[in-house]
Amino acid sequence: MNRFTRGPLRASRLARLASHAAVPLASFGLALALIAALIALSSPDPLSSVASFFTRPFSSAWYLGNTLDMAGLLILAGTGSAVALRAGAFNLGGEAQIYAPALASAVILAGGAPRAAAALGLPPIATAFLALAAAIALGGALGFIPGILRARLGISELLSSFLLSAALIPVADYLVSGPFRDTAGNLVATKPIGDALALRSILPPSHLNVSFFVALAVAVAAWFFLSRTEPGYRLRMTGSARDFARFAGFPVARAAALAMAVSGALHGLAGYFAVTGTWYRCHEGFSSGMGWSALAIALVARRNPLAVIPAAIAFSWLETASDAATLSASLSFDATPLIQAIIFLVVSARYLPFRRKS
Repeated sequence: MNRFTRGPLRASRLARLASHAAVPLASFGLALALIAALIALSSPDPLSSVASFFTRPFSSAWYLGNTLDMAGLLILAGTGSAVALRAGAFNLGGEAQIYAPALASAVILAGGAPRAAAALGLPPIATAFLALAAAIALGGALGFIPGILRARLGISELLSSFLLSAALIPVADYLVSGPFRDTAGNLVATKPIGDALALRSILPPSHLNVSFFVALAVAVAAWFFLSRTEPGYRLRMTGSARDFARFAGFPVARAAALAMAVSGALHGLAGYFAVTGTWYRCHEGFSSGMGWSALAIALVARRNPLAVIPAAIAFSWLETASDAATLSASLSFDATPLIQAIIFLVVSARYLPFRRKS
């Protein structure tokens, strides 16, 4: 490569990078502008409310730590959504794949398993590993079912994953509010897990814990697998060039089913860490849009697990900022669904005025 070709190649790379970044930046920019405008219009003190929106997430260890803690959960679930998308599959069952494993983890950690482990002379970490394995296995199974239905029967995983999630969430709500409810308190939730089984905060008084760094490691590992390994290449080809992958002899149906299983397992891991590091119990409506947020983040990140990291942090910051401003200004609307709607709308748009047609 000589000095005459190096410049045009560098310019081409920069142009390609700018093109890829246009939609994510536009989606977050529109969400930011619209939420700030609504806060300003709805508040009796617009300047103070908007200032709180931008500065409150960084004003204390509580806000900053909880923002990163939520970002860690979204990184795990967002990486799971990205893996499914890379295989050409849409996982719309993220809500149940977080909720059900979280409930299983809470029941195991707050039930008789710790006492049984102690009676057998096993340390508390044995119970934690049991709950972890149950959460990953349950989430993986909830992802694998739509994947295998697509592979064997040709049923769209888009529909089956959504319907399975929609059917399981009311069941989980019933179990939380009925058989597994903690009757000692007024909160509709399971019993709290013991202190020995809870992850310690690394930035008190926030909930930030080691799960954030686990999420970073998982996202990097997923990127390495997809970008630097032969099985990852086959999975990517399954999603981007399905006919080519089929004629090349790649196991197309199996790859998509396994990607859905991995996606569900990572959602289940997010549910486990949400119980052990954030809420310490499972309450009714536990996932509260987390699965949809993860899908939005994966779309913003263009299915790249590395890009999921900044996208999840930005999304978590937007949620924390809007919630903080809402509380400080006594506003009545919930900004999180609005943020999700804006991001889905912009990311799914096939044409933007500032993008050139290819």
